[in-house]
Amino acid sequence: MAQSYSRQALFERATALAPRLRERAVATNNARSVPAETIRDFWDNDLFYLLKPTKHGGPEVRVDTFFELASVLAKGDGSAAWVWAIMAVHDLFMALFPEQAQHEYWAADRTLSASSFAPFGRVAEVEGGLKLNGKWGFCSGIDHAQWMILAAFAGMLSQDPPIPDIRYCLVPKSDVTVIDDWYVLGLQGTGSKSCVVEDVFVPEHRTVTNVDLTEGKSPGSRLYDSPLYKTPVWAIFPFCISSVAPGIAKGAVEVFVGEMKARASQFDYSPLSRKSTIQARLAEASALADAAELLYQRSLRETIDKIMRGERLSLEHRVRSRRDQAYAIQMGRRACELLQGAQGGGGIFNHSHVQRCGRDLAGVAAHIVGNWDMPALNYGQVILGGPPADPMF
Repeated sequence: MAQSYSRQALFERATALAPRLRERAVATNNARSVPAETIRDFWDNDLFYLLKPTKHGGPEVRVDTFFELASVLAKGDGSAAWVWAIMAVHDLFMALFPEQAQHEYWAADRTLSASSFAPFGRVAEVEGGLKLNGKWGFCSGIDHAQWMILAAFAGMLSQDPPIPDIRYCLVPKSDVTVIDDWYVLGLQGTGSKSCVVEDVFVPEHRTVTNVDLTEGKSPGSRLYDSPLYKTPVWAIFPFCISSVAPGIAKGAVEVFVGEMKARASQFDYSPLSRKSTIQARLAEASALADAAELLYQRSLRETIDKIMRGERLSLEHRVRSRRDQAYAIQMGRRACELLQGAQGGGGIFNHSHVQRCGRDLAGVAAHIVGNWDMPALNYGQVILGGPPADPMF
C-alpha cells in the first residue's frame, strides 16, 4: 500500500533511512556500486517515482521537495543519495518524451534508468528512427537500470550561428555493453560506469531533441497542463547535480561532532571537544554547511515557484541560480576540508566519514554542472552586459 507523499511524510522517511545508508557507506564505496538492498529501501519507502506524472499513476511531487530530499539522504551517504537523485529525476525527463515512449518506459513495475547527457555518441537518420553508436561514461546507477538515456550528436543545425543537433535516445539496457571502469576519487559508490552501443536502432518515438528541451517545446510539453513540462529543461536539471552537496557537508558536521565529543587527545588525554582549534573549525565548517544549504534552497525554491506560477525565468535569474548551485558545492568542500584538518591522522583512513564526504564533494565539483568555473564566468559575463558563455543557455 502506498505511503503518504506529503512533504512531511517524505522527509520523515528519508531522515529515518539516512543512518542506514551511513552504516553501509564503507561497503558501498568498496563495492563501487550502491547495493541492491539500498535500491530496495528506496522502493519500499516509496522514494522512487516521486516525479512520475499523475497521468501515469505517479504522485507528481513538487520538484523542489524532491531535490531537498536528496540532501536529507546525503547526510547518510553521498553516493547513495547521488544515485537516488540521478535515477529518480529521470521520471521528469521521461515525461518530456513522446507519449508512446512514456508508456513503454513505465509499462513494467519499478522501472529505473541510467543516463549520460554528454553527446558522446553519434546518430544517423534511418527509416523510422535513428541508428546509434558510441561510448558514454559516468552512467550513475547503471547496475540497477532497465533503460538508458543517452545523448548523441546528429550534425549541425543551420541556424545563425550553427548549433549542434543533439538527440536524447531511450535505449533498453539490454542493448548496451557495460564497461566496469569506475575507479575514482569521489562518489565511489555510485557505480557510474561506462557503456558502449553499436549499431542500435532507436525508433523515432524514443528520441527527443535538445532544441525542443531547451525551448520547453518537447513532445511531453503538449501532454500535460503543468508549466513544469513547458519550462526549458536546463533551468531545472542542474539542481539535481548540486542537490546532494549541502547534505553531504551537514552529514560530515554531524559525524565530526559525535567523534569530537567521544575522543581525547593522545598526548595529554584531555577531551578534544575542549580544544579551541577544534571548536573554531567546527564553527566555521558548520556555518559553511548551513550557508550552502540556504543558498541552494533559495535558488531552488525561487526557481520552482516562478515556474509553477507560469513566470518566465529571466536570463539574470538563471545565471544567478546556477552560480548559487555551484557555490553551494564549493562551500560544502571547504567545510569538509576544515573538519578533516582537525581530525589528525585518524581522518585519512578510508573508513572516516568526514574524509569520504570531502572526496564525494570533490566528485560533485568535477561534474560539468557542478564545476565552479563556467557558472562563475557565465554570471559575470551576463550581469556585466554580455551574452551567456554557457551553450546550455
